[in-house]
Amino acid sequence: KTVSDPAGWHQKLGSSARIELSRLTPGISAKFIPTSIPEHHMINAIWKGGSLRSWITFGMGLAILPLALASVGGYLWLHDGVLMQLHDVANRQRTEIDPLQRLRLLILDAGTPLDSFVDESHPHLPPRYHEIAEHVAATFDSLDTNLKSDSSVRPIVHAAELQWRSADKAAEEAMSAPHPPGDSHAAALMDAFHLHADSAVSSLGMVNDTLAKDLRDDHDTVLRDIGRSRWFAAVAALISLLAIVAGASVIGRVISASVERLVTGAELFAAGDRNHRIDVQIPPELNRVAEEFNRMIGRIHESEHALDELAHRDALTLLHNRRAFDDQLKGAIARLDRFDERFGLLVCDLDHFKQINDTFGHAGGDAVLRNTAQLLAAGLRPFDGLFRIGGEEFAAILPRADHAGAEAIARRLCETIAASSTTTGQNEIPVTVSVGVAFARTVEDAATVVERADVALYRAKAEGRNRVV
Repeated sequence: KTVSDPAGWHQKLGSSARIELSRLTPGISAKFIPTSIPEHHMINAIWKGGSLRSWITFGMGLAILPLALASVGGYLWLHDGVLMQLHDVANRQRTEIDPLQRLRLLILDAGTPLDSFVDESHPHLPPRYHEIAEHVAATFDSLDTNLKSDSSVRPIVHAAELQWRSADKAAEEAMSAPHPPGDSHAAALMDAFHLHADSAVSSLGMVNDTLAKDLRDDHDTVLRDIGRSRWFAAVAALISLLAIVAGASVIGRVISASVERLVTGAELFAAGDRNHRIDVQIPPELNRVAEEFNRMIGRIHESEHALDELAHRDALTLLHNRRAFDDQLKGAIARLDRFDERFGLLVCDLDHFKQINDTFGHAGGDAVLRNTAQLLAAGLRPFDGLFRIGGEEFAAILPRADHAGAEAIARRLCETIAASSTTTGQNEIPVTVSVGVAFARTVEDAATVVERADVALYRAKAEGRNRVV
């Protein structure tokens, strides 16, 4: 795995030998096979004062024994001491760390439909909770199986499972019947659920930290073994050099590129590049290590992307939130500055939303917000950005929209919402919106586009609402 070819011996050997690579292992594991001169002819040529090529070929024959010993020792060392440990690290990542992280996310996700049911009593929420609870139970069972050999963390996992069962019991009681808003018993049940669920997540976090530390220690051990294998390869190469001028450093030419890709990939991953993938074809063992490493990077990238997406989403309407709005607005301003790509901005505010909450309760207000978000999304173009930036306030970024186009979109949205209503229980809730429109033609415009849209929105409110300014 570490032999290089500084002297270019692979070129000097010419056609007198070939390297058998079909089963090449990381380490000094090549076998030189003479192809132009049979062994008995080599001996005769040597005793009769053969050519330099004959001596080189004879030296290669002498190198077979040390190389064979190095091949066997290196294969056993690297395969059993390094590759098996790497496979074990990857397997534990897949069967222990990944389920632990997924289990923590599932327990946290379980509170969302439960909270919504206690607040809104929608019948579709309990099945969603039960589905998550089944995944949690199945993941606990899987962990119990995978952690049988690790007695130090199993009691903590069992304690977390007991905490989850207590949380699930409180959840089942809370979902046994609808509760009126402000019901103290429901609030107590929810407090008990979240207390037990948070305790379970905390315990699983302790297990995750413990297992992650073990994996890091194993990884450090593998790195030390790889370092030792460098010396082993150097000694084997030195023995071969004593037997023949040309050495076994041709192996370095074969696998140096693969080793460099692995090292470069690990460095890029450590630097935060989650999109890089390692392409190693030979030797097969390093190919399997690279594939396993790529799969691990992919799983980590997916987990990070999911967490980032949650941080940029509004939980009620599932629209992007204010943080995402600020990021995309910066991008729109950058495109305007670089490509002169103008854009429009809509700021929408529900009219008399406080009266809706006072009349129909927060459940009715939430239903209005969700329905309004759906109507706004349906009325925009596929590449427009829609965001919930406040309690009842929405914003839309309209790329490549001129002033007339942005105003037309705003009026269509205003009319669509005014012509619709939100059904909640036996009530039909009419809704209207006031819309402020601003347009960014230059970078100077873009710097104040939000302020100008807000001013337009305030004018729409002052002029009687349900209108576009």
